[in-house]
Amino acid sequence: MDDHGPNIRAIRAGDGSELLVTWKGGAESPVDVGAHIARYAIFAPLRQDDAAFRAVSVGEWGWCAHWSDEMEIGSDTLWRLALEQGSARLRRWREAHGMTQAEAASALGVSPRMWRYYEAGEHLLPKTVRLACAGFDAKANAA
Repeated sequence: MDDHGPNIRAIRAGDGSELLVTWKGGAESPVDVGAHIARYAIFAPLRQDDAAFRAVSVGEWGWCAHWSDEMEIGSDTLWRLALEQGSARLRRWREAHGMTQAEAASALGVSPRMWRYYEAGEHLLPKTVRLACAGFDAKANAA
């Protein structure tokens, strides 16, 4: 864990079962918590009521996603999920384009070393890299 996490600065519900987490250092991570809330019975109200899920807030001291005193997800769990999901998203993108890590890094203007960190889940996938992937795809689709 680096010095910018896992404390949460802001949080809001995104599409489906996604939370958009802004960490204390300013990085933003989309985190799909669908599998997590499906695993535990206590989260049944969030699975059954979209409005309840969307009522997420930052818990005390930024240490959790909070819905009620009984329904919270710790920031360390969200951080781990953000690392895992960012890594998987980047790997899928690279493989879909048939690129090596070095080729993908070059295509998006990222150093090969940082690419390896992102794909290994050692650093959060920055919003700029997620946007670069989308821009690359848009340009490829327009051609």
